[in-house]
Amino acid sequence: MNNQTWNGLISPEQRAAFSEQFIGGALPLFAYAPEKCAVDGMIAAAHFFSPDFTLFGDCVFLTAILPPAFDEAAYRETEQRYHGDHSAMERWVNAWSVGGFFGYTDSPLMDDEAVLTAFTDCLRHYWGQRLKQLFPEREFIFETGYGIEGELGYTITFYQKRSDHL
Repeated sequence: MNNQTWNGLISPEQRAAFSEQFIGGALPLFAYAPEKCAVDGMIAAAHFFSPDFTLFGDCVFLTAILPPAFDEAAYRETEQRYHGDHSAMERWVNAWSVGGFFGYTDSPLMDDEAVLTAFTDCLRHYWGQRLKQLFPEREFIFETGYGIEGELGYTITFYQKRSDHL
């Protein structure tokens, strides 16, 4: 009988290391999630990893971080500020500090680059899959790093790859 396993996004080595780091290895990472979060938290996490996106003009924005007052006038003002460079507009609007996702918690995990990288790799993967589903003809670039677009700390952003933006 043919038996094959496909690993998830987080490698077995990372899962074991994170399980050890988070809870002394008492549970596998898969079991840790429902242990740590009730079903409402898991549903919220599902939405977090497959969020809403808004198409505004030619730009795609992460709806959850789009300013509430962002209307056509704000779009045109931003477009003027970036001289019509829609990728630069998306990069700026979609930039978000990872610490901002967690209310700037004082958890030591927010200073652990391996944890932050694994988290943003997951966001890149799942948000990227959702964007591909919604906009199959478009290609998106994800960036992670410190202080992107003036955000505090470790940051993630995305924007479209356009022929005039190579």
